[in-house]
Amino acid sequence: MRESNSSSAHFQTTRFSTRESLLLAALVAFCLSPVLCMGQAQHPVVAPMAQGAGDLGSSVGSSAPSPSSLASIGGLTDDPISAGEIVHVIVFNAPDFTVTSRVSESGDLPIPLLGPIHLEGLNSAKASELIASDLRDRNLMIDPQVTVTVDVSSSGITILGEVRIPGIYPPPGKPYLSDLIATAGGLTATTGRVIEISNNRTPEKTEDIPWDPTMRNTSNYDRPVHPGDRILVRSCGFAYVGGHVGKPGSYALCGVQQHITLSKLIALASGVTPFTSERHTYLIRTQPDGTKVVQELDLHKILLARAADPEIKEDDIVYVTPSTMKDVLNRAVNFALTTSTELIYFVHQ
Repeated sequence: MRESNSSSAHFQTTRFSTRESLLLAALVAFCLSPVLCMGQAQHPVVAPMAQGAGDLGSSVGSSAPSPSSLASIGGLTDDPISAGEIVHVIVFNAPDFTVTSRVSESGDLPIPLLGPIHLEGLNSAKASELIASDLRDRNLMIDPQVTVTVDVSSSGITILGEVRIPGIYPPPGKPYLSDLIATAGGLTATTGRVIEISNNRTPEKTEDIPWDPTMRNTSNYDRPVHPGDRILVRSCGFAYVGGHVGKPGSYALCGVQQHITLSKLIALASGVTPFTSERHTYLIRTQPDGTKVVQELDLHKILLARAADPEIKEDDIVYVTPSTMKDVLNRAVNFALTTSTELIYFVHQ
């Protein structure tokens, strides 16, 4: 009887201990649950797809490019695409056909599955239509949406001649000739009044623009410049003086001397010498077709402001002729003086 009571008491004690353990475990779990939640918030579980985060980031970057990458995409152009330019072909929702490449010397651009496509001479709109048509004709896409842009920074503007820093420059923010000249350091002291402009697309066609080297009157002549343009700032020309002048030679028509007249040119040549036939001065001028026109002038009247003083242009030749009569009289006087001196010396002896 005593044994049974003791065993029963032992059983109750054991059952009580188990219940207490369960309650204690539940209490501990309840207390630790906020801590576990905070730990999960601080250290989130990495999903399996995040293992390709690098690839995902690159794909996102391609769909939403950064400002720096946008600058390299280029822009639409109405000018013909030329060899050497970097062209971007973007096909919406078809990355396999999207490509960025440089146009070959033959004017072709390689596109995956299409091969080389001839884009030289086409603008952005025409090139887009050509590629879209080729995709439809080959049953590669039903309704392709194609955009073709040109990286203008790949085709610089060449400026040579009478500028302080000649070279190849990217298109300026303000695409005007005066802005590009300023970028090249400005003009030199020997700048002429003509700027020649050509383009890589049509190198055989040149355009001569009159220019004011003082940069005071550029609004009448300033014009936009485009990628691929080749600008040659010509130097000032020369005028030539010969015959009976103090210092015959060539004289540069630069700076204030670009609007020089005949009388000023004669003054630069130290004037006329004695025994000159001022009424028989000749001005020889070359015409645009290469022919030469000779004009006889009365330099004596011009110097006395009794006749119009003509303006001297580049490559003009001024020749001041000697006076035959004055030269004969001069020789006669010299002979007479020499003879009289000899006679006086002879009589004195």
